[in-house]
Parts: sequence; C-alpha cells; structure tokens
Amino acid sequence: MDKTKPDQALSGRPIAKKIVAKMKLHWQRKVVNIKNVIAGHAMAEELQKTVVRQKELEGFHPAHAAYVYAQNQVSVMSEQLTALQEMAPFVDIISKAEDLYVPSAPPMSPLTTSYFTCWAFFDACAGSANETIGTTILEVGAAFGMHAELLRVIRILQDSRMGFYIHRGREGNVSLLEDLVTGAVHRAIVPAGYKGQKNENWYVRLLPPPFPGAKEHVVFTTPYIVVHPDFSEWLAYFRRTFPATAGFDDYERHMKYGPTREYWNDYVFEAYVNHQADAICLAGLPDIPESRPHSEVSERKGWKAPAFMKQS
Repeated sequence: MDKTKPDQALSGRPIAKKIVAKMKLHWQRKVVNIKNVIAGHAMAEELQKTVVRQKELEGFHPAHAAYVYAQNQVSVMSEQLTALQEMAPFVDIISKAEDLYVPSAPPMSPLTTSYFTCWAFFDACAGSANETIGTTILEVGAAFGMHAELLRVIRILQDSRMGFYIHRGREGNVSLLEDLVTGAVHRAIVPAGYKGQKNENWYVRLLPPPFPGAKEHVVFTTPYIVVHPDFSEWLAYFRRTFPATAGFDDYERHMKYGPTREYWNDYVFEAYVNHQADAICLAGLPDIPESRPHSEVSERKGWKAPAFMKQS
C-alpha cells in the first residue's frame, strides 16, 4: 500500500494536482458538482440511479458489499471528473478500449463488466506519473474531506490486480485459492457463485478482507478458468517473462499493468473458449499467440484444441 504523505503523492501526480487546484478555485461556485459525493450525501438523481443502494446491499456478504459500495462511489465520481479537460487522457484510453473489446458478457465479449470496470478505474494508466482514475479520485477525495474509511477501501481497490490462483478445494462456502507464483493461500468468497473444481487455474481479481478481523478475501470478478495449459507451463511463462534478478514488485507490476496497457485485455479477448453463467473458460499463454484460440495467428491458421478438449 502507498504510504506516501498526501502532499508527496500529489506532487508526483500532475493530472490530480491540476484537478485539485481547479476544484479549490471553483469549489464555492459548484463548477465541479461532486461535493455531495465526497461529503457522503445523495448525488443528483440521474447519477444516484447507477449506485447500488443500501437495501440492495443487504443480501451481499459484508466484505463484498463494502467493495461494491466503494466501486459504485468511484463510478459516480468518475462520471463527474471525466467531464473535466484534464481527464481527457483517461476518456480517450477507455473509449478506445470499449470500442475494441465491447465489454459486457459472453458471447458478446469475454471481457465482463466487472473485469473491465476494475481495469478502467484502477489499472488503465495515463500521463508521466502513470495515474489512474482511481489515484485521481483518491487525491481529490483526500483534498476535500472524503470519509477516511471510504478512502481506505478505494485504496485497496486501486492497489488490487488480477492474478492466477490454483483452486485448492472448498471449506463450506469458502474457496481456497493459492497464488500460482507466490504460493500464498487465501480463503475467498465467490459472489458469482462458481464453486469450481480442485486444481483449476483461476484468473481473478482477489481482494483482501476489507475490515480488520475479517477473514475472507473476495473474488471480485466473474472467475476466468484457464483450462489449458497446465501450471508448469504457466510457471515457465513467468520464468521467461522475468529476469533472474526480478523480485516481488516486478511480478505485481506485471500482473497489474502488463508490458503494454492492452496486454491482459488482449489475452482475455483472444484466449476465450466458452462460458457458463458463473464462469468463463480461457486457453493459451500471453506470449504464445498460436496457443490462444482467437489470436491473429490462430484465426489465420486455425486453432487446434488440446486433445483433452476435443469431443470424442
């Protein structure tokens, strides 16, 4: 987690710095109408309709509800902030990605709404300081008095990333997920409802418990199940990707941002195999185009499914 002081963080984020300065100038004039969000009050009706209301959160697991609420507040603030000229780089990046991937749900697109919105808010970087909509909201919120707890949960979302996890079985309603690279094992709830099979390879955004004393992580995205290749080939991929001197930070950076902004989006888009209501199946490796069913190479030459995937 970023432990820099607010003024230090802001000085290194020119987009956020410009927005905070503009908002301080126009705060009383209400040129930027997000004061109510930051203060925790109701937004304009047309925007508030997009926010999950408290009654709708009652059936959620508490950990999941906290993240849903925070992300929806991010969505509302994003609607307001992206109207500013300073946010144009984010608008351009996300608009192009929406046109390219048409995020929704299979069969329209394997990039689900839950996957894409997390990428758009928290991973899609712009500018010299690699800012995101999430980091900008954190700076604006801190400058104008957003509740500390909401800031804390948004910070967790901003620091999160997709990752590959070995499904190690279940304990009641909780799935045991082991990080493929670090070996860390987490107890996780899966709001999408997918129970999974032992030793599956899950590609998901796994969020830590949002409250002190809580035990369950949250699988925040619809699970992507990588049906091919096996774990040994994925570990070989990471060995190819990182130099021998690489450390934990290199791995975290690769999983969050990839070598290019579109890297992991392209992987999901091209690796899609099939789906069911609560999970999506992928196949292939990011650095071997012919291993992915919908890569340009496979589309041209014809993708050959592994033997175990072929119907008898």
